[in-house]
Amino acid sequence: MSSTAHDPSRQILAPGEVPFAGLVHDFSRAVALHRVHRLDLRIAGHALRVRTVGDEWADIIATAMGHLTTDAASLPEITIDVWDVQATGVSVSQRPTPDGSAPPILMKTSDDGLFIGEERLHGATWLDRSANRIVGFVDSASRLNLDERARPFHKMLSAWLEDRGVQFIHSGLVRHRDRGILFVGNGGAGKSTSSISCLRGGLEYLGDDFIGLGVNGNRFVGYGLYASCLLNTDHLRRFPDLGRLAHLPNYAYEDKCVLYLTEAFPGCLQTSSSIDAIALPRVVDSELTRFRPATRAETLRAIAPTSVMQLPRPNRAAFERLVELVQAVPSYWLELGRRVDLIPDAVRTLADRLEGGLFDTPKHPSAIPSIASREA
Repeated sequence: MSSTAHDPSRQILAPGEVPFAGLVHDFSRAVALHRVHRLDLRIAGHALRVRTVGDEWADIIATAMGHLTTDAASLPEITIDVWDVQATGVSVSQRPTPDGSAPPILMKTSDDGLFIGEERLHGATWLDRSANRIVGFVDSASRLNLDERARPFHKMLSAWLEDRGVQFIHSGLVRHRDRGILFVGNGGAGKSTSSISCLRGGLEYLGDDFIGLGVNGNRFVGYGLYASCLLNTDHLRRFPDLGRLAHLPNYAYEDKCVLYLTEAFPGCLQTSSSIDAIALPRVVDSELTRFRPATRAETLRAIAPTSVMQLPRPNRAAFERLVELVQAVPSYWLELGRRVDLIPDAVRTLADRLEGGLFDTPKHPSAIPSIASREA
């Protein structure tokens, strides 16, 4: 650990420098002294057990992921063990000196590829890919960043699920009558506005910003991962009824709020859906929301950069899977009008008009008429 302590920003470590064993030992100390909160989940079809020592952090995890709860009849495929230092009084025995010049999130790996770590100034988690175990700590649950509160352990779970054929992608996903519509685009494009509008309008919801992408037989499938969303002040103004769900950030530089959706929309949160079309949201000067055909090149530019580069380990295989998805399903521009209440109607209309299976050859874009939402 000494060389790591001297250079905490180094990202590739020798196996002996990885702090995993020390974190396991410290977690055991916390377990011996305090109550353990256990949560058994099924995420993207895989059994997961989370054990948390620290009441506040346990509540956050349960609120963000509780819709995935399952019984504990089967052994977990992966276990997450974490503790709150302040809540338990159990410090980290082999903690390197933080590097104030390092990025807020620093991804690390062992040189043999068996360990992947995520380190922040206020905590760290490490994945042992061979043992199927994640272990970590936070100085205090009150120091968690927005993404940690909305999407607990998303970077470590992304790496673990990728080994099992499920890829995290930067997208929203809703479903109507067994037809899944995937919303893609850069930050601010309108994925959250579209997804949340559809949720409020009664469509089934799997996510507004991150979902899991897999293949089931000859169909692309999207997996709901978190019962939460991140909305900035402008978004909240569009949805005033959701203000009561907003949890403020812990840091002044974070410009969004966390909303947990299980309480307000318990029947609309789903765990998996086929992906039958891709929608590229963008705001236009219109009352109505309309769809019009998008090219595969436009769609790939909208989904690939933000999805691949946010993975813990960007790789060619992840890009190629997105190419296959874009080639397999039809794509549309979703032109968002000022009336956000009309967005769900347009998405329902699109879902009703979709024909064929996911791996059927899509119609040529020129043959697909534009679809406008009906007036309320």
